[in-house]
Amino acid sequence: MSIIIEEINRQHNRKGFDCGVTELDLFLQQQARHKTTKNISKTYVACWNADPITIIGYYTLTGYSVTTPLAHKDYAKYPHPLSAIKLARLAVDRSQQGQRLGERLLIDAIYRTALVAEQISTIGLFVDPMSPKVIPFYQQYDFLLADPSDQSRLEMWLPIKTCIEIASL
Repeated sequence: MSIIIEEINRQHNRKGFDCGVTELDLFLQQQARHKTTKNISKTYVACWNADPITIIGYYTLTGYSVTTPLAHKDYAKYPHPLSAIKLARLAVDRSQQGQRLGERLLIDAIYRTALVAEQISTIGLFVDPMSPKVIPFYQQYDFLLADPSDQSRLEMWLPIKTCIEIASL
């Protein structure tokens, strides 16, 4: 069976999704489609091709503005806000956890970020891991801590150059 990843729509069954994190479940069930419709954010869902209405994972992208990602010398000299993309949420249904679906969703988000960069400026993809134990997941794709000197801040980012390299593989 193959997996499809597409923008959330009315046909998708949001109610049955359970990733084990109430906040992520409730966002998908109560806000994701509405925010996508209103262009506030875009949520993309993963479903089995043979069952295209049951959501097995999702992620949400939104526009983002950053002053300076301190971890990257190329951008540190710019004091004004810079355009970026935010991976606001990424979740996998309990039934699919441990099957590398999160990786597939992240790669899709990186690919879409690279597509955006072809049309408008963006310095990269930012994410706020929900806990320190999630940081290694992002580090394996070369995400950097946005401010390594601030250990209380978990924000990470993937420079656009790296996004483009990953998307072209």
